[in-house]
Amino acid sequence: MKKKIAILLVLIMLFSLTACGNNSSTTPTTTPKQNNETKESQTQGNETNQEKDTLGTGAMITIYTNSGSDGRGEWLTERAAQDGFKVQFIDAGAAEVQNRLLAEKNAPIADVVYGLNSIIWESLKTEDILIPYTPVWASEVSEGLNDPEGYYHAIVKQAILLVHDKKQVSDAEAPSDWVDLWTNEAFDGRYQYLTSLAGGTVRNVLAGILTRYADPAGDLGISDEGWEQIAQYYQHGVPVESGKDLYANIADTNDPVSFGQMWSSGIETRDEQYGTETGYAVPEIGVPYAVEAVAIVNGTKNEEEAKRFVDWFGSAQIQGEWAKQFSTLPANQNAVDQANEFNQEIAKLPSQNIDWALVAKNIDAWCEKIELNYIP
Repeated sequence: MKKKIAILLVLIMLFSLTACGNNSSTTPTTTPKQNNETKESQTQGNETNQEKDTLGTGAMITIYTNSGSDGRGEWLTERAAQDGFKVQFIDAGAAEVQNRLLAEKNAPIADVVYGLNSIIWESLKTEDILIPYTPVWASEVSEGLNDPEGYYHAIVKQAILLVHDKKQVSDAEAPSDWVDLWTNEAFDGRYQYLTSLAGGTVRNVLAGILTRYADPAGDLGISDEGWEQIAQYYQHGVPVESGKDLYANIADTNDPVSFGQMWSSGIETRDEQYGTETGYAVPEIGVPYAVEAVAIVNGTKNEEEAKRFVDWFGSAQIQGEWAKQFSTLPANQNAVDQANEFNQEIAKLPSQNIDWALVAKNIDAWCEKIELNYIP
């Protein structure tokens, strides 16, 4: 009898365990569901305003840039990873980036390059370093900033401006164009020019002046009138003092210098530092813009991933985030509303139509001629 009772108890226990096991397998826990919802939410967040086919596949791409400092490279690496891109940077000066790309032409290491300036972009295009590709956002960029043949497309721009301190000189009293500096005797000896012509800003200023007088029959593609304008520019100005910022001059009421060149992204910090209130000329012909762009390197082994990255990087969403993070002015018009108030005002300035192919071909020779013949 005891044996039968023992067997019965064992059967009851087995039945109970089986029932519990079946209940566990048919009743899902909430944790997997919550994880799936979280992943779905994250995915949807990453794809906001982005098409799925613009997101990365995780293939490594190498990016060359001169604009990876001040936390830019780190921010972009982390932000790109959120949308499936795996990137590594080579960050160097613009000239070094250019030289590396030229040296590696037959065995490229870079897949994508961004930053630089219009002069270098034209040179890289001429040297067959880039391949044409039209990003999905190309039509959203301000007119005249993209390469018309599609080899590079603008992402960030900044105006090269003729500035003054409105606390010292009213806008009405200030020059309205660069040519006023040497054609209006009221400004004689009151503006500053650079004696070193190696920098990108001064070369943009010279390009903005000289290309107004483009002439295929002229010396180095410039008419005699154009070279006379350059002669007058240096004759009526004063050279920059070594180691002294322009704003130290224009903020000093005892200094005769009231005008000079400045890139737009440098204005806010200088106004804060020197207590100035910057005004600037808005020529009818427009202002020169220094343009950072993005392009794909000819010979890349990751062309499809590079295209995905370019589509993603230049989009209004990412350029808007970039503008907020680094106080830049996006070239993508759909991202401008995310820039700060100052940059939104700069965005309204008309862009001077400059023949960058002409500039890239001749800028070194122009600078050499100016150094030999016009700078006192």
